[in-house]
Amino acid sequence: MDVQQRLCNNLHRRAVCGLQRYAIPRNSRVFSGRCRAVSNLSGSSSKSAPTSSLTQHGLFQWSVPFILPIAAAAATAAYGGSIAFGTHIAWLRPVLVGSGPLLLHFILPFLDLHLGQQHPQPLAPTAKVSPADDLTARVVPTIVVIMHLTIMATAYATIATAPLQPLLLPLLAYSLATSASCTMAASHELVHSRNPVHLSAAALFLTLYWWYPYYRAHHQHHLHVCTPVDYTCAPKGLNIYSYFPPYITSSYAEAWQLAIQECYRAGKPRFSRHNTTLVALVAQALLAAVIYAIFGPVATAVHFTSNIVFLVYMATLDYILHYGLVRPLMAGNERRYTPITPHTSWNSLYAFENGIFFNVLYHSDHHLYGVKSYGYLRPPIDGPLVPFPINLLGILVLVPPLWSG
Repeated sequence: MDVQQRLCNNLHRRAVCGLQRYAIPRNSRVFSGRCRAVSNLSGSSSKSAPTSSLTQHGLFQWSVPFILPIAAAAATAAYGGSIAFGTHIAWLRPVLVGSGPLLLHFILPFLDLHLGQQHPQPLAPTAKVSPADDLTARVVPTIVVIMHLTIMATAYATIATAPLQPLLLPLLAYSLATSASCTMAASHELVHSRNPVHLSAAALFLTLYWWYPYYRAHHQHHLHVCTPVDYTCAPKGLNIYSYFPPYITSSYAEAWQLAIQECYRAGKPRFSRHNTTLVALVAQALLAAVIYAIFGPVATAVHFTSNIVFLVYMATLDYILHYGLVRPLMAGNERRYTPITPHTSWNSLYAFENGIFFNVLYHSDHHLYGVKSYGYLRPPIDGPLVPFPINLLGILVLVPPLWSG
């Protein structure tokens, strides 16, 4: 057994011992989840996934995150007529304009299903981990954010200048939203850095997509995950339509409260430039006004539509990643919850969706070690696994009768 495997097993044993010390019953939802949550405590799954080096291959890491932004660029070119279509292949135009959702929900998930769930290769014992705040540690997510914003501006310019195509506009908005969902994973990676370049790129993207509260409040999620305090964690039985409104409103409310507390500690008035959430809300409105002034009402409508679809995607992802998992109260303590363990997040071992989402679906490791950059995340040896690719489950979530939880 190599060093990394022993370290993982030791981590698992410490987590289990910690849970037992806090007198958590074996049938607690921390140990048992729905779908393919592993309930045995031996450190191995009854259907262990094979090990693969695919996701650690340099070409894979440098190419897969760009699939959806490239699809958005192709959608923009097809909408604007930059790609010529003869009469015999005219059907290809709407396919290209809608290539984003086609890739996200069908092509990539079915590739993942074909490959099956795979454990990535463990880190070599001598592997040198880059400092998490180093610019190069998160250079790919930074490039993805810049690329998406460039494509988005190009798309709006194309909409403003090309002949109006009412039937293709919703497809283009959807492709931009799917690219934004991939870019959101990149921004999430950057939010966990303290490098000013990383943080500036994330803040710009999140403000443009009406999701600045995530920038302020996300670290609170790491503190309170799987407790009643955390509105991003859906209790078992709650459907997505009941989850979505408080998910959005609570995010904004928490970001506002954090900014107010910051102003109070600094002795600054709440309604001033020192209130970063207020500044971001004003910036969100100003950016929408700038889009309207430069690109016109149709591009603004596409921007609004893609933002709404994007927010639905974000809610759906958060809904799935902690659905039905809880951290019980510590025995004899009504104010503190048991520690975070590998059992407080769902994980996915599908290669392509981890590639486009910067390994955030190795979610247990991300919550245990939030400062790790994405290239060093690994799934737990024993923890809850989703039964299908996340982007297929996302479709089921939207149809509650199909989502049995």
